[in-house]
Amino acid sequence: MENNDNQKTTKLKLKTLIRTDEAFLIDLGQGKVWIPKTAIKSSRRKEQGILEIEVVESVINEKRAEMRRLKEQLTGVKGSIRGEVVELTGEMVEMDDNTLTIKFGQNQLSLPRVCVSEWEELSDDQVRFVIQKDFLEYKLSQLQHPDPDKKPTVSLTVKIIQETDRACLLEYGGKRFWYPKRGFFEHKPRSEDEWEITAPTDFWSFKVETGSA
Repeated sequence: MENNDNQKTTKLKLKTLIRTDEAFLIDLGQGKVWIPKTAIKSSRRKEQGILEIEVVESVINEKRAEMRRLKEQLTGVKGSIRGEVVELTGEMVEMDDNTLTIKFGQNQLSLPRVCVSEWEELSDDQVRFVIQKDFLEYKLSQLQHPDPDKKPTVSLTVKIIQETDRACLLEYGGKRFWYPKRGFFEHKPRSEDEWEITAPTDFWSFKVETGSA
């Protein structure tokens, strides 16, 4: 990668839908955007429809910001995440780089930060949370059937089909689904197309059961 921040590049493995003399239409997992050819430093075919491209990082960030602005206009939620969200008020019990532990009513939940699009302090002990609705419902259903032997994290090997700056299209157990990179606690390449990953058990199970390409 080059030293100049304006020309810093990143490598992505993703689906290219259309290529012209001036730009590529690429799928970033949560939206399709045009990337000018001047921002693409190199490209090579990985498989049918999939390219590995080296692209200027600032251009990808600009495209992400544009998609986020449009999403905020549509949903009315600042920094909203993909899918329907729900608001609730509770206590912030603990917070680290990966996880928020919150309490509302009689429930105490640990949620990956990627599933919480925003939080706002209302008073000394009350916080307003905006949370991905389907995962919150999944977590609450798990409380009804607790597994005392369940470990908080899971480590395994997955196949990488596509990779954007924010997410990966994974293949695991015969299923393909998009998984956010912020949902990994750790990940490292095992081969060109495989990663060893560590992820929160509940969120991983939720994505395997409900996620889709």
